Formats: sequence, C-alpha cells, structure tokens
Amino acid sequence: MFNDEKIPLVKPIKAIQNFLPDQNGAGLKRKLLDSPDEADCCHEAKRPAARLVGECQLDDRALWTIANEYEPLDDWKSVAKCLALSNQDILLIEHKHHDLLECFYQMLVRWRLRQPENCNWNFFSKKICQKFGKPIWHGAKKEPLVYFNQIAGQKPIENVRLNEKVMWQVSDFMCEHWKSIGRYLGLRESTLVQIESKYLSVDGLRECCYQMMLTWSQQFSSEAFVKTLSIKLIEMNFNFYAKELLDFF
Repeated sequence: MFNDEKIPLVKPIKAIQNFLPDQNGAGLKRKLLDSPDEADCCHEAKRPAARLVGECQLDDRALWTIANEYEPLDDWKSVAKCLALSNQDILLIEHKHHDLLECFYQMLVRWRLRQPENCNWNFFSKKICQKFGKPIWHGAKKEPLVYFNQIAGQKPIENVRLNEKVMWQVSDFMCEHWKSIGRYLGLRESTLVQIESKYLSVDGLRECCYQMMLTWSQQFSSEAFVKTLSIKLIEMNFNFYAKELLDFF
C-alpha cells in the first residue's frame, strides 16, 4: 500500500523485534526462517543456525526502527562520530535535513554505506554502550495503545480534537514525510498529488503537510482527535512525532 521512497516502512519491524541483545550484549540465535521476507536479513539464509542475528547487516527498515527507538535523537552527531563518520558527512546531513529523526536515520544509512562490514546490531550496540555507557534498546516493541498510554501519562487528551493551530504546529516537524503519513491516514493518492501540485512549489513542505492534515480532518472527522493521530503515528513507527505532538498538551 505504501511506496514512498523516503519511508522504508510503516509497520513494526520483524528484523529487529525478533531478537534483542542478551545481558552480555550478544544477539540471540536466529530462528529457522520460514518466509522470504525473514530470510532477507542474512545473506546465508540457508544456514540459519550458523550465524547470529546480531551479525546480519542492518537493512533500511532495521535502521529506521533503531532511529525511532534511540533517545535522545539530538545525540545523532555524537553517535555519528562514534561510528567514525567524518565531519563532512555530518555537515552534509545537517544541511539537507532539519528533522532530528530524519538526521539520525540518514546518519545510519551513511554509516552503512561507509562501513558495510560493520553495519550490524552487535557492532552498533557495542560501540554505543562503550561510548555512552547505556543500552540503546529498551525491550520489545510495545503495542501502539500501550506505548501511547506510556508517553501520554495523565494528559487530559482523551477527547481532544485536532484544531487548525495544532495541525499547523505538527506540520512543522512532520512535513518531510507528509505523503506517507497522508496515505496511512487514508487519503487517496490523487488527493495527495493535488495538494503537492498546488502548494509545494509556492509554499513548501510544511504547507503541504498542513493541507493534508486539514483535508484528513474534514474527510475523516470522526478520527480527527489527538489520541487517534498519536496512535497512528506510533503504528507507523513515528514514535518521535507522537511524542512531539503530545508535548503541545
């Protein structure tokens, strides 16, 4: 359903969720693979018992999951240096992307490009633990509603509708991925194309995102609530955006 080139996934990722580092930092042995999708995470799918999941190269979807799980995201430059990326690499990412989540993800992609032999879970987690003295994985991914309740806390937002002010505010940090979010929210591709052709060249990405949100709130008025949008963002692995949205309340 989703073919946007910017977003490698919009659903929870099996490649990372199926394993977690043990107390010694080693990955758990991978299970026997019974589907082509699961086999993609290792080059030697015919010999699953011979390798650890933690030694498999991290694909786009795994890198995206790590970017969403890492806290705080503004550590991305320090993480980049820890992974031996150059100052030029960091400057290029910073110049091209303003969203912290996107910066972190693009940093990981560039790391894989520079060091494909090291782009695996074991190497990454060991480097981060050595540098920052903290684990980077906080356990298996929670169900969207459970995670929402965790980050929402006691905020009185159960029946709070999205108004134009909030939609404009969230458009500021969600605008790089507005088309993927719009598709997931149920808007037709023709609607997104119409918004893009009308606003992108003149008003930019933020206006496109705002108009997408406005259109969604009109077409799906029964869903245009803060809680609903937050849960949908979490379902798409946009945990960071969900937190940013809830920070307005």
